[in-house]
Amino acid sequence: MIRTVLGDIKKEELKVTMAHEHFIVDLDHVRHDGISMIETLEEVEPEIKKMMDLGVDSAVEVTTIDMYRDVKKLRQISLDTGLKIVCATGFYLSEYHPDYIKDMTAEEIAAIFEKELLEGIDGTDIKAGIIAEIASSPKEFVGYEEKVLKAAAIASAKTGSAVYTHTGRYTALKTIEILLAEGVDPDKVIIGHQDLIDDSEYHLSLLKYGVNLGFDTCGKSAYMPDETRAANIKKIIEAGYGDHVVLSNDISRRTYFTSYNQNGYLSVMKIMVPLLKKIAVSDEDINKLLCVNPARILDNDWR
Repeated sequence: MIRTVLGDIKKEELKVTMAHEHFIVDLDHVRHDGISMIETLEEVEPEIKKMMDLGVDSAVEVTTIDMYRDVKKLRQISLDTGLKIVCATGFYLSEYHPDYIKDMTAEEIAAIFEKELLEGIDGTDIKAGIIAEIASSPKEFVGYEEKVLKAAAIASAKTGSAVYTHTGRYTALKTIEILLAEGVDPDKVIIGHQDLIDDSEYHLSLLKYGVNLGFDTCGKSAYMPDETRAANIKKIIEAGYGDHVVLSNDISRRTYFTSYNQNGYLSVMKIMVPLLKKIAVSDEDINKLLCVNPARILDNDWR
């Protein structure tokens, strides 16, 4: 079963899925830039509906506890739009971590995740369906990031939940090693933001562990041309790992919205899918990236 904000569904009910999105989020309390937040249903729902008009059926909302996740608003968004939403439990980068985790053990942090996965969040019956986005800083693990990752591993091994990470090149291998050392199923691991690295040999070196990669910043051409993302996806598919990639846009501030003349949540469907077709990636493989892979990774018996 896949755990959504409106209850559990069969994996066959999950269709085209954005695997790494934010609908209600606040990064501004750390960044203080005045734009790194999405606060209201009124601003986000029209953007979501535009995404759904292009065929998107579901999304994994990876906003963490310390990004000011709001599951009641997520449930209302799902009710208003019809989008299937999987929400997350987790903590983000060290500068976002709440003070209370300083003196907690990895096992105690894991218990928070387990409660939100199996019982409910913030006094509601809304349950998380994934542990995400568990972060490491660009060059190394900072502060309590490694402890939080170990907690995610403990909770995943116990519950069967998938884990989605926020990971750069320098921490990817260690991230995988920590997760697998705790008994996490590698197919329940998504190493996020790997489309920001233009190195197919590096991608394949990670995929050999059996994990999945998030090509999840589609449309952010200032970081990486989408043509490069598409080309690297094709190389991964040609190497036999098309079952281990998921796609998304990772929209974390309102200035990415179409209301600001940007592509918002539309980039995967509007830009990436046409690019993949242009370079002869088959419809079957695109369906894996958008539908089959997310459904398989999220599916769980919630032990």
